[in-house]
Amino acid sequence: MRVKEGVALAGLNWRMRRVLRVADHVWQTYGHELVITSTTDGEHSRWSWHPFGMAVDLRTRDMGLAEVTMVAQDLQHILGRPYQVVIEATHIHVECDLDANPDFAGKHPG
Repeated sequence: MRVKEGVALAGLNWRMRRVLRVADHVWQTYGHELVITSTTDGEHSRWSWHPFGMAVDLRTRDMGLAEVTMVAQDLQHILGRPYQVVIEATHIHVECDLDANPDFAGKHPG
């Protein structure tokens, strides 16, 4: 596992530490090194979980679309709810969306 220069793991919620362990395993399964490209840093939408340490972006530029799709499916299957795995153009975005879990609905920190 590698962290892109300028990206800090400090401030990540403990729920996201699990994501990184699982993602590292999934990326290795497909023969790739996991690169974390964003955590609490960068520009994100108003409703983003990134500023709260509840989202990460994981590099996929060295994979084809079919492989990215399989990686995302495997990641979602292992993580389950309340995690959401979203394929973006250059990365996979993973968030712990407590709003998606009935036990936490309506408690978005933003």
